[in-house]
Amino acid sequence: MKVASPRSALLLLLLSACAAPPAPEEREVAPEFPNAAALWRLERYRDERGEIPDRAWERALRERAAVIQAAAAQPENAGLSPLAWTSRGPSNVAGRARSIAIDPRNTQRIWVGAVSGGLWKSDDGGATWSQTNDWWSNLSVGCVTLDPQNPDVMYVGTGEGHWSLAHLSRSVHHFVRGAGVLKSTDGGATWTQLASTASWQHTTRIAISPTSSQILLASRRPGGLARSTDGGQTWTDVGGGIVTDPFSYQVLFDPADGTKAVAHLAPGSVATHHVITSSDAGQTWQLAASGLASVSGESSRIELAYARSVPGMVYASTGASGGKVWRSTDGGRNWTLRTGATNLGQSYYYNALWVDPTNANLVVVSALHVWRSTDGGVSFTQTTDGYIMTVDPHLDVHAVVADPGYDGTSNRRVYVATDGGLHVADDILAAARGTGWRDLDATMRSTQFYAAAGHTSGDVVIGGTQDNGTLRLVGASTTANLVFGGDGGQVQIDPTNPQYTYGEYQYLGVHRSTNGGSTATQITSGLSDVGSGRSNFIAPLRLDPNDPQRLYAGGRSLWRSSNPRSGTTWSSIKADVGSLIASIAIAPGLADRIFVGHNDGRLYRTSNGTSATPTWTALDDNAGSNPLPNRVLTRLVVDPSNPSTVYATLGGFAFPNLWRSTDAGSTWQPVSGATPSALPSAPLYGLAVHPDDSLVLYAATEVGVFASADGGASWTTDNDGPANVVCEEISFAHGAGPRRLVLATLGRGVWTAELRRPTAVTYGSACAGLANPPVLAIDPAAPARLGRSAGFLGSSLRVGTPGAWLMLGLSNSSWGGIPLPLPLDPLGLTGCELGTSIELSLSAPVDGAGGSRWDLALPADALLLGAAFYGQILGMDPGTNAAGLVTSRSLALTIGY
Repeated sequence: MKVASPRSALLLLLLSACAAPPAPEEREVAPEFPNAAALWRLERYRDERGEIPDRAWERALRERAAVIQAAAAQPENAGLSPLAWTSRGPSNVAGRARSIAIDPRNTQRIWVGAVSGGLWKSDDGGATWSQTNDWWSNLSVGCVTLDPQNPDVMYVGTGEGHWSLAHLSRSVHHFVRGAGVLKSTDGGATWTQLASTASWQHTTRIAISPTSSQILLASRRPGGLARSTDGGQTWTDVGGGIVTDPFSYQVLFDPADGTKAVAHLAPGSVATHHVITSSDAGQTWQLAASGLASVSGESSRIELAYARSVPGMVYASTGASGGKVWRSTDGGRNWTLRTGATNLGQSYYYNALWVDPTNANLVVVSALHVWRSTDGGVSFTQTTDGYIMTVDPHLDVHAVVADPGYDGTSNRRVYVATDGGLHVADDILAAARGTGWRDLDATMRSTQFYAAAGHTSGDVVIGGTQDNGTLRLVGASTTANLVFGGDGGQVQIDPTNPQYTYGEYQYLGVHRSTNGGSTATQITSGLSDVGSGRSNFIAPLRLDPNDPQRLYAGGRSLWRSSNPRSGTTWSSIKADVGSLIASIAIAPGLADRIFVGHNDGRLYRTSNGTSATPTWTALDDNAGSNPLPNRVLTRLVVDPSNPSTVYATLGGFAFPNLWRSTDAGSTWQPVSGATPSALPSAPLYGLAVHPDDSLVLYAATEVGVFASADGGASWTTDNDGPANVVCEEISFAHGAGPRRLVLATLGRGVWTAELRRPTAVTYGSACAGLANPPVLAIDPAAPARLGRSAGFLGSSLRVGTPGAWLMLGLSNSSWGGIPLPLPLDPLGLTGCELGTSIELSLSAPVDGAGGSRWDLALPADALLLGAAFYGQILGMDPGTNAAGLVTSRSLALTIGY
């Protein structure tokens, strides 16, 4: 086949332009201090009245859905797209899980519920994992249950209610709130929310009758027990009248008798815990007659397990008196203490129980560690001594489940769910401290991050996590290394030398690494606010962007270290005002300007922050000067391009939750947008201002990530981001290269996104001597974005001519060996030039105003990100020259998100 030369191809295009009008273009259209972590989150939930409105989460999710719908008509999302986000893991450290389910037909298929990271599935015995659905209305999985008669029928109860917060708020007892029960009838391929359960905050267990799959029992907090006789479509509250404001951690059917059931029950005050029983399939309930009819204390949570090999035998594990085991031989009516003086350490937070289905004397109890008894609970042996990334299970064990094929001899495999994911003992009788256990976390990316920071040098991300320490990820690897233990908190990376990194564990335990995060040491000498009650559980920590030799930390006071790279001492530079410091910001370019926000909404500024004793001005004192709502100031961010522009993000399920000052904090205006393109009425935890465009903002909220391209006037989001997950912090990575966002999620690990925004730059010349040559521009609402249609606009075209062409190419320097720009005088286009190669041409009619439009669908292929291409108009203009054709200036485009 003979290939035409570029010059002859152009001539053919010119001839076709003269010969025929164009047709219209067809457009393609385990925490270390579990209560403390929950209390810290609770503090950030409250509105100005200290309350959390009824159905606050449902409202926030509805508002988020409205933003998604509005965004479909306004696709600009400030450079974020499905392809922008990259999961950085970690793949070797999972987050907290409380539930395990195994398919009895295929024991290689395991389901694990992450408390804030969704439902995970493995088809290879835990070697690899995949998430079930990123966009459930709620990714907090409290329990997973398979129908024993048809395992394709599955139930997921959402929400995690295993906290002891009754003394503070009866409305909130959770780390992440749930949204009722989800059901699948096709083995987990598709899911439906059971509408009658949508208001359930925490569904702790779901039990299915062994004789009728339609009869279900659910334990809830709050709400106690509920019963369904139609597979979950409708529910009736049961067990009422026994305690006030009931809640329940567990309910079980007798596996051999569907008429019998046993459950835990407690009042909302959490002052007592009770065992209750039913003999009519859960319709009516009675207190146990003796032993565990009532035990006192918030930590006295009761877990229950039937001994399948002995009819009527039930074991109970309770946190009362340091952790005890009881046994009943009459279905839970009467109980006998088994453990005597032994204390196993169970509590409201960690407590799980399993009994060998073939041997009623083999009992496993889990608390901080896993304990085994071979004498019916009289004595126990500790079988684990784990920590972060150890062979033994992580501390804080929440569920114990046996392989469905467990037979007590050839198969003694038992799984445990912990604050660090899933572990297995292939022989529970042989497992011991340091031996017999395997970690099954690979690719289960459910880690709960509180904060993260990044640097493009070495492609490093470091973040603080719930009970999995401070972790470091480098390059393409999703395998993290442990920098420091405990509950990791805020992280800072020296922008000028990323070998120096700073982090903290709970309550302001600041640490420093001098080797890029490989190891770290504590640096808290003189920092007297370290410890419970003197700082927030996750306290603010900030490096001065003007001088990385100044590090600030917030507790009751504001603390400064003036030599953090090598020193370990601190000085207090702001007095205690009676409310803990929640946020710190230092103005780029103006080191003396420091802003400090408090839990009660008070805000302070200093203009001599580098002095030994800075002077502080109250910008909001909650009294005479009170421009901001009296909620937690979760984050303060100064515009990197303007030290007088500062943003304040607020907690609380209220609106508005983002405010801006353009006069260094003297006056404030809300910038949360307007319906339907507004930020939801939900806590806002983080904000990033684009370093190159101050109008571009990114917000991390309780209900996902949002972006604004107009300074907060309107906001967008979609179902293409990391997941429908709590987002704790968002920031720009330090270093050279494309701008990169770093996102810390509470349940889906840490993510990064390179923000390559599309560009369009005019170059070259139009036809010389023309007063009004054609003009080519990109539609600002349809730039060259991956997976979208780019819109090209032509103007100043000759009205009355049948059409015009858009010439598109991949080079503006040569075409088939011919240098560009190419003079077109020999072709009769006097004074005109060709500025692009021609690989594609699009035609469009000219309207009555001299305009044309061409649309080009761009593939959603990440390999095209940053690619350049070029365009130029060829229009009809009879009489202007011998050819009757004219050209515009050329347009250079780069493809972005």
